[in-house]
Amino acid sequence: MLYTKLENTTLQQIIQQFDIAPLLQWQVLEGGAENTNILLQTTQQKLVLTICERKTVAETTILVDLLRHLEAHHFKTTMIIPNKSGQTISFYNKKPIVLKKYIAGKIVNKPTTELLEQIGSTIGQLHSLPTPDYLPKAYSYGQQVFATLSNTEISHPFVDWLTDMHTHIKSNLDNSLPKALIHGDVFFSNVVVDPLGKPIIIDFEEACYYYRMYDIGMAIVGLCNVEGTIDFSKATPLMHGYEQIISLEKLEKERLHFFIGYAATATAFWRFRQFNILAPTPSRKNTYLEMKNIADEMRKKSQKNGNRFRR
Repeated sequence: MLYTKLENTTLQQIIQQFDIAPLLQWQVLEGGAENTNILLQTTQQKLVLTICERKTVAETTILVDLLRHLEAHHFKTTMIIPNKSGQTISFYNKKPIVLKKYIAGKIVNKPTTELLEQIGSTIGQLHSLPTPDYLPKAYSYGQQVFATLSNTEISHPFVDWLTDMHTHIKSNLDNSLPKALIHGDVFFSNVVVDPLGKPIIIDFEEACYYYRMYDIGMAIVGLCNVEGTIDFSKATPLMHGYEQIISLEKLEKERLHFFIGYAATATAFWRFRQFNILAPTPSRKNTYLEMKNIADEMRKKSQKNGNRFRR
C-alpha cells in the first residue's frame, strides 16, 4: 500500500541525506500496512528506504535501536544505514525515514522440514539474546487491547466472541512462564530464505519482552497453517529446532495449544479491526475468520488434551 507518493526528483532529494552511490532505479515494494517501502538500486548495491507512515519518532527509535542491538549481538536481520550526520533516523514531510540494506533471498510459502527446523533454531537464538530495557513489556495487539473493541458500540458477533476469548485467555495466562525478546510475527512474509538456504527473520515491528511461548505459538500460526488448520507435522520440526537452542519447561509444553490459540485470537483481532474498522477493505474483511477458527480449534484441543503438545 503506497501512502507517500514520490516523484523521482523528490526521492533524489531524500537520498541526498545519505552517503550512497548514485541511484540507477527505484520501485515501491508491495505489502506493509504501516510503512511505504522503496527498493533502491544504486551503482553499487540494493537498499530499502522505509517511510514510517504511522510510527512516531519514539516508536521508530525503538525499532532502529533494536535492529542495531541485534546486529551488535550477531543476529542476522535487517541492517540500518546511518545518514551523513551519523543519525539512524532521517525525515521527509515530518515522517521518520530509515535506510536499510537489502536482504537478498526469497519468501518460501511451503517450507521443508529442514527449513522449519532452522527457523525454530533462529527463534531460539533470538530468545537467548539480552532484552533491551526500552522494549515494550506487552504485545502490541495482545489480550490487553482486546477490550478496545468490546468497549465500543460496535455490534458484531466477533466482538462477543472476542470478549469470551479474552476471559478465557486472561484466566489461563501464567505470569511465571519465561519471557524473552520476541519477534511476535513470524509469518512466511517475514522470513527471507537467503541464497544459501538459511532463514533470516525480518520486520521486528511487533518485537517486545513477552512470553517466549507466545512467539512459538504465533510462529506455528504463521508457518504451520494449512488450509485453515494447524498441521502439527510441521510444528514438530519447528519445535525440535527451537529446543536445540533452548529447552522448554514442562509447563510451557503443556500450554502450547493455549498459546497457539492466543496468537490466533490476537491475529483475528488485528485483521477484524484493520479491515473492518481502521481501513475497511471489502476483499479482506472476512480474513479474520480463518484465525478465529484456529483459535476455536486450539481451545478445544487444549481442553481435551490438557494443553499438552503431542508429537
